[in-house]
Formats: sequence, C-alpha cells, structure tokens
Amino acid sequence: MTALSRGRRYRRSLRLPVFAAFGEVSQSVNAGPLRFNARAKSWAATDVSLKMGKPLVEPPRILPETVDRRLYTIIHGLPHSPVGDRYVAIVSDLGEGLGWVGAGIALAWMGGSKGRRAGLATSIAALGTTYLVQRMIKPVFRRQRPHIGREVLVVGIRTTDASFPSGHAASSFAAATALAAFYPKASPLVFGLATGVGLSRVHLGHHFPSDVAVGSLIGIATGTLMAWMVKTARPF
Repeated sequence: MTALSRGRRYRRSLRLPVFAAFGEVSQSVNAGPLRFNARAKSWAATDVSLKMGKPLVEPPRILPETVDRRLYTIIHGLPHSPVGDRYVAIVSDLGEGLGWVGAGIALAWMGGSKGRRAGLATSIAALGTTYLVQRMIKPVFRRQRPHIGREVLVVGIRTTDASFPSGHAASSFAAATALAAFYPKASPLVFGLATGVGLSRVHLGHHFPSDVAVGSLIGIATGTLMAWMVKTARPF
C-alpha cells in the first residue's frame, strides 16, 4: 500500500465520525449528500419557539381553543383595506397607554378638582396596568402570537413578544374603568373605545380573542382599584 493510499484512508476515518454527529449518513464517504435526521430539521423549523422558551405556566383557557381560533378567524377575516387598516391601527395605538394618558392630562387641566382626580386615576391606571402586564404577567405565560409559525396577515410590526394577555386591552379597560368611576355618563363612550381597541388587536393579527378578554378583565380590576384609591385619598 502506497503512502498516498494510506493517507486517503486516514482522512476518511476522520471524516465519518464528524459527519455522523450531525445526522444519519451512509457508511461510505461517496454515498452522496449528507442526510440530517428529523430532530435537526425540527430545530430549524422551531427557531422562534426556542427563543420564546417554554411557558412557566399555561395560559388559562377562558375560551375553548376551537372557539378561540374560530373567533380569531372571524374577526381577523373581516375586510382589510389600506385606508381601513390605517384607521383601525390608529384606534389600536390609542390603547397603548399614551392616548389615555393624554386624555387624563386634558381632564386634569380642564376639569377642576374632580377632573384632576379623574385624570390622575386614568393616567396611573393606564400606565400601571401596562407595566403589570408587560413586565410581570407576559413573561410567565409566554404565549406565542397568532402569526408565529403561520401565514397570517399582520398590519403593523410583527412583534415576537408574548401574546397573553393583551397589554393594549388591559391598559384601555383600566383607563376606561377609572374614568367612568368619576364620570358615569361617559361609560358608553370610554368602554366603547376600549372595546374597539381590543377588537382592533385581533383584526390586525396581533392577538387571539382570549388574550383580549383576559386583558380586559385585568384592566377592569386595576382600574377599579385605582379609582377607589384616588377617591379615598385626601382632597388635592
């Protein structure tokens, strides 16, 4: 056996174990392309889910999964158009917290003592609930957005943070609840707007209906608490 032949056989013996570590390979170096096993393929397909990590706690199912998906399909499937989506996106953005803070500042400026209390309660309820949901609740459940791993129309930025619960819905219902506690006659307006914010999150492709439903319940609870705290505080 020549030195050249021995060198080739040595290189082959080194290459086979390395290739085998990546998947299923033929015992011959000349057998063709490397064939990765199913596990390696699944790793590439689940890149986003690996980044999200496993949920620490499963999200509570206030709606059966089939009902949740069906409602999502109905609401998200309503007609889309560039003009219509632009207006729906504006409504959605108002629920991010800053829109309600602006309303609270306007109340505090023009509404006298009652307006200052209502404005304070509305602003703190909106911002505090946003912080509660984004920083303390979402990291626990880590539910994936509807568009993760699916071909879904999304209007706006395709965010990849946790979906459950909806921060926009929670903030909006918190602010609406706090404001309505001081101005009951405004309840239809503010709760109608909060509902519009929640539906817009589903229509634009960012949330499941159950995300919005739980977010609204959280918002009602925090808004009620904030309104009570401000009402019972000393006059200012």
